Amino acid sequence: MRILIVGGGNVGYYLTKTLHERKNHIMIIEQDIDRCEQIEQDLGDSNIEITNGDGTDAECLKEAGINDADVLIAVTGHDQNNLVACQIAKDYFGMKKTVARVKNPKNIVAFKKMGVDSVISSTEEIANTIDEQLDWSEMKHLVEDHSADLKLNRIMITADSKYAGYTLQQINLKSGIIIVALLRDGSVIVPDGKTVLKENDEVILWGRKDDIQEVKDDHSRR
Repeated sequence: MRILIVGGGNVGYYLTKTLHERKNHIMIIEQDIDRCEQIEQDLGDSNIEITNGDGTDAECLKEAGINDADVLIAVTGHDQNNLVACQIAKDYFGMKKTVARVKNPKNIVAFKKMGVDSVISSTEEIANTIDEQLDWSEMKHLVEDHSADLKLNRIMITADSKYAGYTLQQINLKSGIIIVALLRDGSVIVPDGKTVLKENDEVILWGRKDDIQEVKDDHSRR
């Protein structure tokens, strides 16, 4: 996959390093020339292209290779810049997949309404790694690549779900099933035993395929 990353700070650097190791072709835009040189020195490779410039400028995006990219990921330290980069990618270049990092979780809903496909807030916690994952598919592949017998899956808590209104302690999940996180109203929650499951919660589960299927079947029964 060809991935264009806007922002070469700590998050952009980590994403470049990680995604390059996973055999992706990376194109990265960073305004600070010294930072560009540092990335080149640390990660220099024929499959990493570095452009010194402004990722909110259409000409810079074009120069960096956006027309050849499969996805744009905006991870600068400024929410507005990340939104603008994603909007230009979508509206001007027809990019099918955009991902934006937001520093203020309150911006998540607004970003999604304005067309950003995946929005991640670095101030939310999910095992200290949510800021290192791109989206559901990336996190799912990461876990399953390293745990062939385990699967990452999710269930939606509906109004008629057996689990709605109960704490995790009360639903007493089968041993071996781990609830990694809850997605609620655009926020990520790292749950504990006292966390109450609510309607429209999206529950991220980790465990053996058969065990997860039992949970999915059980929660839909009253």
